[in-house]
Order: sequence, then structure tokens, then C-alpha cells
Amino acid sequence: MKSVAIIGGGIAGLVSGYRLMQLGVEVTLFEASHRTGGCIRSERSGGYLVEYGPNTIQTKTDLIDHLVAELGLRDQQLFAGDEAKNRYVVRNGKPVPVPTSPPALLKTRLFSTKAKLRVLREPFIPPVNGQVEESVAEFVRRRLGDEFLDYAINPFVAGVYAGDPAKLSLRHAFPRLHEIESKYGSLIKGLIRVSRERKKSTSPMPSGRMMSFKDGLQTLPDALAKSLGNRIHLESRVTSIKKENSRWVLSGENVEADRSYDAVLFAGQLYTLPLIQFDSGVDLKVLERVHYPAVSVLALGFPRENVQHPLDGFGVLVPEIESQFKILGTLFSSTLFPGRAPENHVLLTTFIGGVRHEEMASVAWGTLKDTVTNDLRDILGIRGMPDFTQHIYWPHAIPQYHVGYGKIKELLDTIENRNPGFYLTGSFRKGISVSDTIASAFETAEKMASWLRES
Repeated sequence: MKSVAIIGGGIAGLVSGYRLMQLGVEVTLFEASHRTGGCIRSERSGGYLVEYGPNTIQTKTDLIDHLVAELGLRDQQLFAGDEAKNRYVVRNGKPVPVPTSPPALLKTRLFSTKAKLRVLREPFIPPVNGQVEESVAEFVRRRLGDEFLDYAINPFVAGVYAGDPAKLSLRHAFPRLHEIESKYGSLIKGLIRVSRERKKSTSPMPSGRMMSFKDGLQTLPDALAKSLGNRIHLESRVTSIKKENSRWVLSGENVEADRSYDAVLFAGQLYTLPLIQFDSGVDLKVLERVHYPAVSVLALGFPRENVQHPLDGFGVLVPEIESQFKILGTLFSSTLFPGRAPENHVLLTTFIGGVRHEEMASVAWGTLKDTVTNDLRDILGIRGMPDFTQHIYWPHAIPQYHVGYGKIKELLDTIENRNPGFYLTGSFRKGISVSDTIASAFETAEKMASWLRES
């Protein structure tokens, strides 16, 4: 039986190990910390269920549905209700609903009449040369104008990447938008065509619904880890990777140096690869340039009567132009799924830091709690202080696909090409979302299994 060593026990490493095992490959997974799951972490405390990392998975493909079924998690699966379709963005200090239809766009207070009229020009704006790599900000400003950048895309980017649209590459951070413009010449024309094609399609389309589990998102990595069993080695930090006589040998803390493997999969955070002694044939220090900004997550519980806002949605995002606030946004966690807060209480999960205010992520707990509570008081009409608080600090949260990220992807391909049997997968490869990371891990595992069969 062929064997693979996996470095990293986050969702990418667990999914890869699970799929390789299904394909008849012997797997050994090394995780440096005391737990698997990476940034996916759920915890019950004081009657609340807190998510310290991602809160949902988007079921964009059948892959997620099949994985949930295979792991026997269907009875634990939860889908966000219709209220979660609502989104709020702060304008002039107050949350305003994001329009979700053309009639709503005409009536919304989120954009001025001038901005709405500017959108009508979008179908007549020619696409740029396909060789040009634009930032997200350049693309939106060119096609939709400054106001849509400020009050739609800027807060959205902060909510997804904790990033800056002026730095992120459209082609790599939001490839679908780049593809629509390239194929149809216009976002509006493209979205209309895609909608028509979807209605005409006879094959079932993925639902694209937001999901979690009764006991939180950690249910998924826990189930994957259970399936791998004693193939997982915790508190085992790999410090060296060597190829000896066509076999791979790893060494490090609690790593058996006398074992060898047919292939190796790196599924850790990208900036940690240069810390491993590995004669890859390329300069790995370049990978240290990929920015993982710090983010703090605060889960605050309040009596329902102490929050004026109806909390009838997914959450609220704060544009950078609303500079009186420090938070990036807040999820209405107890609205998203049942069982997240005690009866007559609500749970709000707030993110602070990121590229916008990275220094804020690491300030003292008391200052952080006061800052967040004060912002929520103005935005959501909070009264009093929270009766429940939890906090986690992520010093390296989300990889930023900045302009020029294509060179990083090319470097990753070069590493694999120069080192047959060595592969890389994770949120740094083909998308940062949990669903994108899972899809990338499956694809990599299948590619590895194919290579092993032929080698």
C-alpha cells in the first residue's frame, strides 16, 4: 500500500487524509498543536455556542453534501433560515439593508441617486485587456463607481478577507467576477445571462445555502478526525523534509525519523513552510510575503431586550469610510442558527483587526471589549454591558490574495514540479472559504492518488 505523510491537521489536511484513505492510500497526519480543525473551532459555554473561526459553510457544490452524508452527519446538519438572506451595511452611523433585487436597489438608502444612475452605465463600459491584473478596488471603481466601492465592496471584502480591496487581486481573490467580465463584457449582462442559463438547465444546480451543525462547525473536522483515528499524531511539529532514495523522510518534534513515505502533502499555513528545512530547489522565503493579518473574534451575549435592532439577518458590515467605528462587522449568530444563545438572549460575533486595523486585534482585553461594545451600542442600539463574553486572537488569520498573487501560485506549481511526490493544499491555493478549501483538498488528494498509482 502506498503511503502519504500529511503536514497540518486543519480542514485541508483532514479532508485530504480522508479522501486518500478512501482511495486506498495509507495516511499519517502530523499536527503541531494539541487539536485538529485549525481555525474551525466551536465551544459551548454559559448556554451559548461560540464559533471562533468560520461560522458557516456555503454548499456551493454537491461535494459538501456528499461529504456530510458519508460522515453520517445529516441528522446534525442545520441550514440558515430565510432571515439570513438579509445583510446590513452601516451608512451615516446606522445599519441599512443591502438591496437584493432591482426594485430594492431603486429604493435603497444605501446608495445615492447619483450612484444608482452610475450603475446604468455599467453594460456600456468595455472590459480591460485580459493581461491587466486589476485590484478589486480598480475593477469596481471602473465598472460601478466610487460609492459602490465604498458602501458595497469595501465592507464585503472586510467581511470575507478582513482585507483591503485596493490590495486584493480581482483575478485571484474573486475569480468569478473576472470571468464574468471576460466572457460577457459586463457584470450586469453576465449575471442576467447566467441567471437565464441556470433556469434553462435540466441538471440540478447546487443550492448555495449556508449550513452548520447543531453543535457547531467543528462537528465536521471532528468527524473527519474520528475517521482517521490513530493515523493522526498531535503535538508533532515537522521541522525537516528530505527525499532519500525516492522516499520521503520527515523529522521533528514527536515525528518518527526512521519512517519513510511515498509522498508528502503540506496542508499547513503557507508562511510556515519556509520554517521547515526543505531543499525544494526554489526560494521558499518568498512565501513569507503572503500576508496573514491578525484578527480578534469577540462573542458577546446580551438579553434580547437590551438590543434595539431586530437582528433580522446574517449580520452587519462596516465600511472603512465610516471611520468612527473600529470593528469590521458583526454576525447575528443566534439568528443564523437555533441553539446559539439561551432563551431570551442573543449572541453577536464581532470581528476586529484585519488589514484595516491590524493593531486593534492585539490590544488589551478590556480595551477591546469596550471598543466593540461602544461600536455596537451606536450601530445596533445595545444597552448595558454583555452578560457573556468570549474572545480569541488569531495572529495569522486569512491569506491575502494581493495583486501579483499569480506569482505565488506559479511558485507553488514550481515546487510541486521540481519535487515529484510533494504537494500543497490549503486556503492559500484556490480560495479561502471552507468550501473552496475542501474542494481544493479533494482535488489534490485525487491527483496524489493518481500519481501514486502511476509511480
